[in-house]
Order: sequence, then C-alpha cells, then structure tokens
Amino acid sequence: MIGPTRIGEVASPEFRERETLQRPAQSYWSESWERLRANRVGMFCGAFILVLALIAIAAPLIARYATHTGYSDQDLAGLFQPPGRTHWLGTDELGRDTLTRLVYGARVSLTVGFLTVALSLVVGGSVGLASGYYGGVIDNLLMRLVDTLLSIPSIFLFILVSVLLRPNAVTLSFIIALVAWGNVGRLIRAEVLSIRTREFMIATRSVGAGDVRLMLRHLLPNALPVMIVAASLAVGQIILVEAALSYLGLGIQPPTPSWGNMLSNAQQYFYHSPWLVAFPGVCIFVTVLCTNMFGNAVRDSFDPRLR
Repeated sequence: MIGPTRIGEVASPEFRERETLQRPAQSYWSESWERLRANRVGMFCGAFILVLALIAIAAPLIARYATHTGYSDQDLAGLFQPPGRTHWLGTDELGRDTLTRLVYGARVSLTVGFLTVALSLVVGGSVGLASGYYGGVIDNLLMRLVDTLLSIPSIFLFILVSVLLRPNAVTLSFIIALVAWGNVGRLIRAEVLSIRTREFMIATRSVGAGDVRLMLRHLLPNALPVMIVAASLAVGQIILVEAALSYLGLGIQPPTPSWGNMLSNAQQYFYHSPWLVAFPGVCIFVTVLCTNMFGNAVRDSFDPRLR
C-alpha cells in the first residue's frame, strides 16, 4: 500500500495517480467558483459592488434613519456647508444633503449600468450565437442589421428620445441597450466562428447532438469568458455614458439625483466647494474600477481553457 511521502521527497507516479483518482470530480461551475474565491482582489471588488448595490437599495432607509433628509429637501439657511456632524458629506448650492443624493444617485447609476448590460447580453448574445453558428444567409442578414444599427449616431438618438420622453433609469437603460447590443453581438459572433470548427464541436456533432445542445452546452460555455469581459467593461462604460448624458442634460433630469447631474451642477462651484465635485467623481471612479477588476477575475475563473 502506497503511503504519503515525507517532507522533501518527490511523490511517485503511482502515488500521484492514486491521489488524482481519489480526488472527487467537480463540475465546471463548482471548479470555476473555487478559482474565483481564491482570487482575493476579485472577491474584494465583487464584495464592494454588492455592498454598494445594497446601499443603493436601502437608500430610503438611509435617508430616513441616518441622514434624516430626502434627496430633494432644501435647507436655504445651510448652503455649501462643508462635511461635518450634521451633514456628513456637506450640502450643495440649495442646501441639499450630499450623502443622501449620492446614495440615491447610486440607485440610478447601478440600475442603468447593470440593466443595460443584461439587456445587451441577452439580445447581442442571442444574435451573436445564431449568426456565428448558422452562418450563410442568417449570418449576412443579422450582421447587416448590426451594421445598420451601429451606423446611426447614438448621440442623435439620445437627444431625440430625451426630447420626446423624460428619461428615468429604466427607459434610459433601454435607450442605451438599443445601441449597445450591436457591439456585443459582433464580438460574440467572432468568438463563435473560432469555436464552432474545433475538434470537440465536430466530435459532439458526429454523435448526433442537436443545434440547441451544441449552442447551449458547448458554444456558450466557451464563449462565456468573452461575454463576461464584454459585460464587465460595458458596465463601467455605461455608467460613464449615463454620467455624460446627465452631465449634458440628456439623461436623468433634476431633482432626481445621479452622479452625472451632480457633477454637472457642481462644476461652477469647484473652487468654492470642491467636495461637491470630488464625492460623485470618486464614486464613479471606484465603481468603474471595481467592476472592471471583478470582471477580469470572473473571466480568469470561468474560462474553460484555463482549467
């Protein structure tokens, strides 16, 4: 019977083979989750995003029990107060509490970011999988649709919709996703084209696997790392797009706070009250940074080629 080796000794081939056979089999998802948990930086960034989302969800409770003021409540006797005991992050030009507005602004920015990415992945992922897998006429039709969509200047579409409607977080998500899914679909199509001709796909098709099984069980897991990277980068970009649109007056309209329109309102008071610019700017920077780093960690953990 082969026992464990002493410290400093090299395990024999028989012992290594026996250890491999005794190791319990793990599924793709459980093994990927273990690798993700071992990435401390990625888990920290993921935990930060989760905490920020919980804070955004609990914004009414924070306003009621912590700051004791609503996001639109004005205190004309306390304009431009610096951070202190009464207002932890100070007040703006109308005496509104900055912390309360930041928390409510997180609801808008995170809702727009994650909802837009979810919509873009569903639509763009479906189009990219179908286009890359079937090819031929279907590929040409879908890609010409994507080319037509991407040829429309997005800023004109945003201006048109903002004139016709008063955007909120949900409608703004649909507006941005209407433009954003084309890039996702083209990216996933390119990855599917490189995967569908590999040996494991040919072997699986030769044993009678159908199109749905090939796409969902084999193509999708191998294209998942590209989708994760695209999603992680898109969340940060969409948060910046929402901030830019709100900064230009085309996004969320006051008095509803978002990090973008908070920056827009504070630009003329930068030298007088720099905290009005610093706090929303730092929130955007840290959120985008953590989202990108967490996306890279998930990509490294769920990539089947790194198993």
